[in-house]
Amino acid sequence: MPPRARPVLGRAALSFAALAALSCVSSASAQVRVATYNIVKMIGDPVAVRNVLAALHADNKAGFAAPVGVIVFNEVGQSSLATLQAAVNQSAPAGITYALATFTIASGEDGSGGARAAFYRTDLLSEVPGAHVDISTGAGRFADRWLFQLNGYSSTAARFYVYGAHLKASTGSANEAIRLTGAQAMRANADALGAGVRAIYAGDMNFYTNTESGYGAFVAAGNGAAIDPLGTANWTGAANAWKHTQSPRDIVANGLVGGGMDDRFDLLLPTAQLMDGAGIALIPNTYRVPGNDGNHYNLAVNAGNNTYFPGDLVRSNALADELFAAADHMPVIMDMQVPAWSTATLGTVPARVIQGAVATAEVRVANDAPGEHVLAVDPLDYTVTGSGVLSGALSGTAVLTPSFTAVSVPVVTTTVGLRTGTATVTSTNEAVQNPSIALPVSIRVLRASNPSFSSASDSNTVTVPVAANVGTTAVDTSIAVSNLGFTADQATMDIDEVQIPSGPFSLVSGATSGVGANAASVVVRFNPTGLSPGTYQATATIRTSDENVPGAVNSQIVATLVATLGGSANPADLNGDGVVNGADLGILLAAWGGSGTGDLNGDGTINGADIGILLANWG
Repeated sequence: MPPRARPVLGRAALSFAALAALSCVSSASAQVRVATYNIVKMIGDPVAVRNVLAALHADNKAGFAAPVGVIVFNEVGQSSLATLQAAVNQSAPAGITYALATFTIASGEDGSGGARAAFYRTDLLSEVPGAHVDISTGAGRFADRWLFQLNGYSSTAARFYVYGAHLKASTGSANEAIRLTGAQAMRANADALGAGVRAIYAGDMNFYTNTESGYGAFVAAGNGAAIDPLGTANWTGAANAWKHTQSPRDIVANGLVGGGMDDRFDLLLPTAQLMDGAGIALIPNTYRVPGNDGNHYNLAVNAGNNTYFPGDLVRSNALADELFAAADHMPVIMDMQVPAWSTATLGTVPARVIQGAVATAEVRVANDAPGEHVLAVDPLDYTVTGSGVLSGALSGTAVLTPSFTAVSVPVVTTTVGLRTGTATVTSTNEAVQNPSIALPVSIRVLRASNPSFSSASDSNTVTVPVAANVGTTAVDTSIAVSNLGFTADQATMDIDEVQIPSGPFSLVSGATSGVGANAASVVVRFNPTGLSPGTYQATATIRTSDENVPGAVNSQIVATLVATLGGSANPADLNGDGVVNGADLGILLAAWGGSGTGDLNGDGTINGADIGILLANWG
């Protein structure tokens, strides 16, 4: 079936309309998309080339789109370089710019198919100066080696090499031998970089089958051994049509080769270190030939309908048309995840805890790698280790920012005092940024508060005598409640509740908070109205608690309220017998230093001032 015929002017309009919805690729999508494309010295339709490049950024066949990180072009002529560079940046998503990596073209190479050119995203990558080399591959052609570093990462494991090559074309043992020479030269260079080299062999390799010796040289054992993401099995024939990259055309025109889709010439071959799922690594099932739906074996890629994007014929057909017009090769892309990026901050950390409490400090761990899709980022495995006032070693996998994983680190509360410690967040991920983060903390461990009716000793019960006479008004008595032994290392105390049974005694005031060095006062009232002379008694239960910190406990102390109601209206008549005399003095002296009955001036302490009042009322 011949390609669909349509006007040249209509092509661009159709393509932009079909791709518009996906052309605005987020600049924050930072997985490393790698591409290779033989653009045949830009002799194809330049508008189509730009549209194909735009489609590479927008390709979401694997589930997500991303601006290409590195693209290696083959058959770049000296005269076509400027046009190509303009096309690369004109087709870039908004906010993304590309720089030309070190470009070299040997004498005579322009006439042997042209050079290789690599462009990289400047927001994502930097070329490492001085790492570029040219490698002779035979037949007047060279391979280029570039080294790229992920921006923001300090580890050298966040670097990877890209080899760009255009090996000798055509069939025959002589041409195969030249291709083998080129493959061996690149392998020797990569092997010399040492074990675990991260590299991608990219370009138009011109291998006709998987049994060719040059292909075998790439995947042979050694430091720079390549792993073919599509496997090393046979790639020829209709069953493997989805792997083919040459030619998207069925006719020869303007120097572009026809013949239909039947060869897998263009390859991306990462080394084993980029296939292990750690650090920079290939995201499985993302290697593909954009626009190749596997249904165009020996046909032009735009013959009939193209189904590359399932359920979207308009978009698929538009891309197929651009590929047909742009070049006689198809591009190849694959996506690689970026290394993890550890961030850690303190969340809720108690400043004060009670000794013996079960308490934790919150550490918030997140993976801040520059990518939005979970598949595009190496999962961050972390361990949070506590030291000093913190303890334990807690491990897990952190979520991507802006979310975070909350880790509860136990607080050591055995020793009273201001305690310091550190929560250290570590990660052994390959090439992880911030492999160790130390978060210092300072926590004061407190003794529990100690309610007492005395400021000098532990007194949890007290009898509070109250005297009144028939016909007098209500008598208020103040009860001092101390936080015994208070220092900076002891919890302040809250008086939460004072319970007094219903009767002649009642609470005037008492609930308070933050009792420290100074005693609090609980004021109770005895109302003699309507009562006969005699003795009245009630229990005041004072419930306290520690300040509101982890480990706070409740306590209670009990005051027995005893009121003697006599016939005298004289407050100095402590026994109510109507006379102020030695008996009253005895009652006062018995309560000396305390409070309640005998505290004639109401200052909270029975002392010499009260004796003075009693003597003034003697007789």
